[in-house]
Amino acid sequence: MKTRLSFLLIFFFCLVVSGFAAPVDLEYKETSVNDEFAKVDKLEKYLADHPEATLETVKKNHPELLEGYKLVTTTETNLLTPQEMPIAGGFWWGCCLGIVGLGLVYFITDNDHDEVRKALWGCVISTIFWGLGGLWDPFGWF
Repeated sequence: MKTRLSFLLIFFFCLVVSGFAAPVDLEYKETSVNDEFAKVDKLEKYLADHPEATLETVKKNHPELLEGYKLVTTTETNLLTPQEMPIAGGFWWGCCLGIVGLGLVYFITDNDHDEVRKALWGCVISTIFWGLGGLWDPFGWF
């Protein structure tokens, strides 16, 4: 009885979830794809003929080659720099993961001495904390 009920609940859940899914338009429009590649081919041919051309010179002399394109000219990225640790700082990586966290901080930050030092302190403090807790054992857990 439980297996039938479980099967019915799973089936009902899948049925409900699939009802909320939006239909996806995957229609292939060959003419629009060919038009876009034709624009890119013109720009590529121009850049091959003029290797000294920059974005500014193309904008000034031949703006029709860039027509319809959204150009991103910033150098900012959403990626972290190698010196930043994801989620938490180096101290918490060393404190929570010990030697493994210390190694992760070392390799991820490309040997950033400040972050590695923080991870080392985190590792030392957690080792002392857990070591004293194991010796003291106030609640009789061990």
